[in-house]
Amino acid sequence: MKNILTVGVLAIVSFVASPLASRGDVPEIPKNLKPGDYLENIIPVRDRVQMMERALRWKKENALPKIMREQNVDMWIIRNDEADLYYNNEGPVYSSLLPADFQGMTLPSAVDPDRRGVGGQELPLFMMFRDTGSEIEYIEPADYAHITELVEKYDPKTIAIGTHNNEPMLEALGSEHAGRSIDSWLVGIRWLEWMSPEQIEMFRYVMGVHNDLIAEGFSNVAITPGVTTSDDLNWWFRHRARELSLEMENHPSIRVRRSPANIKKYPEAAEEFPASNANSVIIRPGDFVSCDMDIRLLGLVTDVHQFAYVLDEGESEIPQNLVVAFDKANNMQDLISKEFVVGKTGKEIQDASKAIPSTSDVVNTSGRFLAFHPPAMFIRRYQLFGFMFWKGSYVAGIASWPKYYPTSIVSDQHKLSYSTVHVFHPGISVQVEGWGEDGESEGMNLGVGQVVAFTEENGFEFLNRSQTLGLHVIR
Repeated sequence: MKNILTVGVLAIVSFVASPLASRGDVPEIPKNLKPGDYLENIIPVRDRVQMMERALRWKKENALPKIMREQNVDMWIIRNDEADLYYNNEGPVYSSLLPADFQGMTLPSAVDPDRRGVGGQELPLFMMFRDTGSEIEYIEPADYAHITELVEKYDPKTIAIGTHNNEPMLEALGSEHAGRSIDSWLVGIRWLEWMSPEQIEMFRYVMGVHNDLIAEGFSNVAITPGVTTSDDLNWWFRHRARELSLEMENHPSIRVRRSPANIKKYPEAAEEFPASNANSVIIRPGDFVSCDMDIRLLGLVTDVHQFAYVLDEGESEIPQNLVVAFDKANNMQDLISKEFVVGKTGKEIQDASKAIPSTSDVVNTSGRFLAFHPPAMFIRRYQLFGFMFWKGSYVAGIASWPKYYPTSIVSDQHKLSYSTVHVFHPGISVQVEGWGEDGESEGMNLGVGQVVAFTEENGFEFLNRSQTLGLHVIR
C-alpha cells in the first residue's frame, strides 16, 4: 500500500508542473457583460476553483512580501492548530497558505509525504515564510526541534507567531528569539483581506450575477401580485440559485412593508407589518418589498440588500415620494463613501459618517446595527484523496463595530488599507409621507447593501453598483 500511495502522490505532483495546469490555461472572467447577461454566463465549477487558486498564487508572490515588510516581519511561522480565533481548527490563514495545485488539491507534506493522516494525506504541521530580502522563502519545518535549528540559522529580527497555546513554540524559539516574537494576528488579517486585481474583477462579476438574480426575482418571473407570498419568494430565490449552480450561505430575508391605506384594503392584519421571514404574507399591489440575501461564488459570499415596489392599481410608475426618498438615500451613501480614507480605523470612518450633515427627513445615517464590514469569504481546498478539510467561511478585516461573532479577526480598530473589499450597508432611513407613523417619523430603511472595493487606483468603488436606475418595479 505504501508503494502504491507513493506512486499516486508522485503522479499528481508531476501533473502540477505539466503544461495542462499552466497559468495560461486557467479560465478568464467573462468580459463586457451588461445587466441581464450574467445569468447566461455562470462560470463552471471547475473553472471557479482554478481561478481561485490562481488568485491565491498571485497573493503569495505579490502580496505576501509586501505584507511581511509592511509589518516588519522577517519570519512568519504558522501552526496547524493555532486557529482558535476562526470557525474551525485549520482556519483560513493555514488553509489558504497551503501549497496546492490548480484543482484546489493540497499537496502532501514535504516532510513525510507517504504518511496517511486525516483524509488519507498528511498535511504540514508547520509552515514557515522567511523574507530573504529578494523573495519570500517557503520552508516546512518537520517539528519544533527543526524550528529551533532554522531560527538559530537565519537569526530573524522579528518573528510572527500565533499566541494561542504557543508555549511549545516559545520554547522552541529560545529566550532570545522568543523575545523577538510578535502576535501574527495582524499579519493574518492583512493576508486574508488583501485582494489581487483579478479577485476584485472576480467580485465585480459576482455582484453582477447577484444583481441579475435579484432583478429576476423582483419581477413577474417570480412574483404575481395578490398570489405570491413572501415565503414563496424566499424559496424561489433558493431554488433559482440551485438551478444556476450557485450556493447560499444563509436563507434569504424578505421583508414586506405596506402603507396604512392599503392595510385597510386587504385581509392581513396591521400588526403583521413590516412582515419578515417570521410571518409570511401575500405580496400585494402597493407593497414595498426588500430582499437581504447572499450567494457564494469564486470565494466571495455577497451580502446584498435591495428594494422593489409593486405598482398599485392605476399606477404606471413608482410614486414620486418614494423615488425622491430613494435618491436621497443613495446620495447619502455617496457622502458616506467619501469617509473611506486609507489609514482611518473603522471607528473613525463610522464616527465621521455619523457627523455628515443631512436633511431633516433623513433620520438615520449611521446604521441601526452596522454600516460596513468585510464580506464573508471561503476557500475551496481538498486533500488529494478528496477530503475537504476546511468547509467554513471567514470574515476578516475592518468593520464599523468592535466585534463580529464568532470570530475576533474583525475589528473597528483595524485600519483601512488598499486592495480590500467591503460590504457597504449603511442603514439609511428616510421619512416618507403616507407610509405610517414609523415611516413618517423613524423613516423607511432605504440603504442599499452591496460589495465595494478600495484600491489605490480608484479609491472607493462600487463593484457593479446595485439599483443605479432606482427601485425595482413589479407590475
